[in-house]
Amino acid sequence: MKYLRWLYLLRNNFHLLDRDTQKIVYKTYWHFIYRDIIYLTKSHELAEDVVQESFLKVVASAPSLKCTKNFKAWIQKVALNHMYDLLKKTKKYHHVAEPPIVKDKEVPFLHSSVSEQVENKLRNRTLYDAMNELSPTYRKVLLMFYFNEKSQKEIAQELNTTEQAIAQTMVRARKKLYGYFSSKWIHPNY
Repeated sequence: MKYLRWLYLLRNNFHLLDRDTQKIVYKTYWHFIYRDIIYLTKSHELAEDVVQESFLKVVASAPSLKCTKNFKAWIQKVALNHMYDLLKKTKKYHHVAEPPIVKDKEVPFLHSSVSEQVENKLRNRTLYDAMNELSPTYRKVLLMFYFNEKSQKEIAQELNTTEQAIAQTMVRARKKLYGYFSSKWIHPNY
């Protein structure tokens, strides 16, 4: 619970906090966001830009939020959306993989054995590798649907195509992903 105190400080007017508290909140935010962004972009400079600019967006928008139930998720979403916007703007499409699922250490039933953790890490790495073998179009559609939680209608609008075309692309992308993943996970070539 102590870890989440900085979130409360973001909900209030950040500019009214003293300078030392502002530094602590920013450093905590940086550590919270940077690891996912650097993992996705593999670029320190881009990750730094995303963290700084998304922090400013969060500070500006957080006090006016009505619902704070999923505040942590909202902060991560702001940073990820900003990262995607920067990538689109600069037209630098880098390797982008989904971040690993982070388990909350305070919930005892989520703890897993070392062997389960290793297996999960290997499975995730295999999945990320399989995602990177997909064409950029397939990868983009799957990331938008699963990671950005956009509907097929929203994806179609954003990509200037029809929902039917997106549905068909998703079917093909999932089939390709399954083929790549299963060839490495189920039948590895060791």
